[in-house]
Amino acid sequence: MRDYLIAAIVLASLPVGILRPYYGVLVYTWVSYMYPHLLGWSFIRTWPVGKIAGLSTLVGGVVQHDGNFLPLKERENLLMIVLFFVFCFSTCFAFYPADASQELLNMGKIILMALLTSTLLTGRERLRNFFLVVGFSLGFYGVKGGLFGMRTGGEQTVWGPEPSIIAANNALGVALNMCLPIFWFLAKDTPQRWLKRLLQLFFVLTILAVMFTYSRASALALAFVCLLIVLKSSKKLLILGLLVLMAPTAVGFLPEKWIGRQRTTLTYEEDRSAMSRFGEWEFCWRVASDRPFTGGGFLFYSMESYAKYYPEFLNDYGTSWNSHSVYFGILAAHGFPGLIIFLTMISACLLSLHKIKRDTMHREDLRWLGNYADIVLVSFGGFLVNGAFNNMEYFDLVYHWVGVVASLKVIAREKLASSATDEANALRDPAQETSIQVGSEPQYAHRLFDARRSTAG
Repeated sequence: MRDYLIAAIVLASLPVGILRPYYGVLVYTWVSYMYPHLLGWSFIRTWPVGKIAGLSTLVGGVVQHDGNFLPLKERENLLMIVLFFVFCFSTCFAFYPADASQELLNMGKIILMALLTSTLLTGRERLRNFFLVVGFSLGFYGVKGGLFGMRTGGEQTVWGPEPSIIAANNALGVALNMCLPIFWFLAKDTPQRWLKRLLQLFFVLTILAVMFTYSRASALALAFVCLLIVLKSSKKLLILGLLVLMAPTAVGFLPEKWIGRQRTTLTYEEDRSAMSRFGEWEFCWRVASDRPFTGGGFLFYSMESYAKYYPEFLNDYGTSWNSHSVYFGILAAHGFPGLIIFLTMISACLLSLHKIKRDTMHREDLRWLGNYADIVLVSFGGFLVNGAFNNMEYFDLVYHWVGVVASLKVIAREKLASSATDEANALRDPAQETSIQVGSEPQYAHRLFDARRSTAG
């Protein structure tokens, strides 16, 4: 029954995506992060539901012209396009061209949908709905994992849906850390009490789910994400004080198994899994050093490639794993050009988000833009820390966030320019100009100068 229900929803979304591509994007986003087809039992598990939802939305975007194409000209989206061409170049010289080509097609779909989404997020309500869909889709596994952890006393590891990019405990930890800011900052921007409480509940349970993935890197990133959230709070000192007081009590409720797992971070030399990661990074560095401009292409790691570049690793650990790092993974797969463009793209996003926050912080009517910028900013922070120890460089949300940044930039620029123009026009009105001059001539001159400067900027 569950399979037929999911199939009916996906098929019903086809005309919706064509007629109203924005809602098609929401369906595609739900499919991409909640993986509803993997909750089925039979035929639906093998359906290409993401491709179905994405294709109808793409057709709708072309036919309906329901969007703003200005975000495509922003540097963040342009860098994402350049990164895709770097992926294409490395695929031409990949260790395993057939496998790399298939992965390139998957990345092409992700980047194309991120660009399309960017053009359709044209206002506050659309952005808010998009954040809610992403948050609740990933948060489904946060709530599920948090409740599971509570029921088992934290003795069992929380996993993601199999097979998916977030199936492994480490990967799920990255995804949940990236969606935590959605719950926190949207709760601040939500007038409905019931929705605010629901977002807060998702926030708390998702924290528990991250902890009980038993991923040491995710636990570190969780602390970093929470610290960023606290620092962006207006009552940061009070919250920090409460956390310091409550921390010892909270630790007392954690199972000894979890505490012992985190202790191994301090004694990593004695942990075989931790030490193997140094070997994997060394392997990636050797691949990149041998092929600095092309790398090994997607899916470069195999028994053969390890045997060629780092046979000692196989002797020591007896198996080939993966890069266990966003940075080393990009470097080995796509060479130094790939790593440079990837980091430049994310750095451009962080700079733009900071500028949006700065430009809107004194405007009560535009405060929501800064709040939304904080969602993406903190999410990227969690990704950069968590990604240092997990290979999630091809996770959809990274590229969706790039498109969101471009949309936020365009919306912020238009809102600020419109406000400055309205004020300048009001000041040029003869009646208003006379009244202001009679009341306070210096004040009028100061306001007119500020309005003209804002318009010029």
